[in-house]
Amino acid sequence: MPNLEMVSRLNLPTTFPAFFPDALENFRRAIAESTDVPDEYAIAFMLAAGATAAGSDVAACVQPGWCVRANMFIAVVGHKGTGKSTLADKVFAPLVLREDELQRPPTTIEAVDCDYDNDDDDAWNEVDTPLGRDAGQHRACVTINDATGPAVLRLVCDNPRQLLVAPDELSGLFIRNSGGTDRQLWCELYDGRRRRQQRASAGGLSATLAAPYVCLFGSIQPDLLKCLHNARGDDGLVDRVLLVGTPQPRPATWPRDADDPLLSGAWRDSILRMFRIEKEATDAIGDQLESRFTAEAVSVCQRLLDRLNDLVVIIGIPDAQRGIVKKLLQHAVKLALLHRCFRWAAGEFGTPAAIGDVDAKDAEAACEATLFFLGRWLMWRPELGCVGSPHSDGHPALFSPPGSDPALNVLASTARDAHAGIRLIERLVRHLRGVGEATVALHTLRVQGPFANTDPSELHAACNWLVTERQGEWASESRDTFRLFPVVGSARKPHQPVGNATANITSGESR
Repeated sequence: MPNLEMVSRLNLPTTFPAFFPDALENFRRAIAESTDVPDEYAIAFMLAAGATAAGSDVAACVQPGWCVRANMFIAVVGHKGTGKSTLADKVFAPLVLREDELQRPPTTIEAVDCDYDNDDDDAWNEVDTPLGRDAGQHRACVTINDATGPAVLRLVCDNPRQLLVAPDELSGLFIRNSGGTDRQLWCELYDGRRRRQQRASAGGLSATLAAPYVCLFGSIQPDLLKCLHNARGDDGLVDRVLLVGTPQPRPATWPRDADDPLLSGAWRDSILRMFRIEKEATDAIGDQLESRFTAEAVSVCQRLLDRLNDLVVIIGIPDAQRGIVKKLLQHAVKLALLHRCFRWAAGEFGTPAAIGDVDAKDAEAACEATLFFLGRWLMWRPELGCVGSPHSDGHPALFSPPGSDPALNVLASTARDAHAGIRLIERLVRHLRGVGEATVALHTLRVQGPFANTDPSELHAACNWLVTERQGEWASESRDTFRLFPVVGSARKPHQPVGNATANITSGESR
């Protein structure tokens, strides 16, 4: 399993980068010390609270046709007794205050963004709907700790602006439904797209969620993390969850008395203000906010995408898991919007003020945070335990399986070896370009980083191919240190056919 050392070698952040405004960042540090938990635990709680407070009426338009909202799924991976409950009391306190406000008896029943389509409306209202027999009961809430999938849908109907599902143990949501419809429901709720439910068991009744806004947050023990995986295959649910925590044990210390009423007040005021963002932001139109990504912010996100594409090759992530790149990009744009909301709520733009456009500062903070979450994703994906080892898919370069034909089997074996060798060269070049190291000792690559499991002869052959193709050179007479030529001014003047060089790679030979 990848560890912090490997994450560092990949130039991924090993600690969460600066994300919150100064007062909120100081609050994070204070509550982490006062509860004796890792700093990143507090980050997870704060992101979940902020995403819930931002609500469904705030969106960001990355480009025409691509708009996002700030809802997030976050899981804290850690053992029992690490102080998460105390942390929840401190960070989620503003959410409790907001819920108490909402549960005061209303003077009128507000319409909800939920359409019930049925020919017999009276029959449906008699069952249990916001306008049926329970119309006199105000069921507004901000958080829910225990709910089945169908119950969550009803709560979304009653609370269209925000809903945080925060069970004490996240695995409980999926143990009872490891491969069923609830997993599909959660995937769709993260995406926030229009959802229509039709159940034969409900007598033909249907319900439509126009734009559900749900955040999911909880802790999960490392041994139970497998519950987030689908026994029937990878359905993408885990990739929608930002993971926080490391496998390395942390000694417990006596909590420091770091509670600061001023910092706690700044956090409370920021979150409560964010709950009213669509009403208080001066650029809101009809209680709706749409912020646009500036051209500079888009460029920052595009650079992140380029780096992610390089990293999945460097690391050797299996092809079936490379969809994580698009998910991480989706996380990044959501984090950029949330970063903008935090800045507005902390008063960075003044009071009153417009939320404005998502700028390069928002995008840079979000992209650094996304790279941090990529490192945690690598640590906790069990199927990536052999990260960095060569792999092949099927029979590369063959149109169909070789069957029992001995000649085709020899050809398939040669093609697989060549394929693995080519991938190794690609990973090596992208790694050296990414970390900015032109010269590297081969034993260093083999001891740590994404090439720790690579056969020494294969790594030597990959470097030798680059030397043969005049893309690099041996930096020592013993050929144990390799230097990759820079991109600018490098001349590719092969003095030997590529096919012969590839043959050397497949056999592990070096010249």
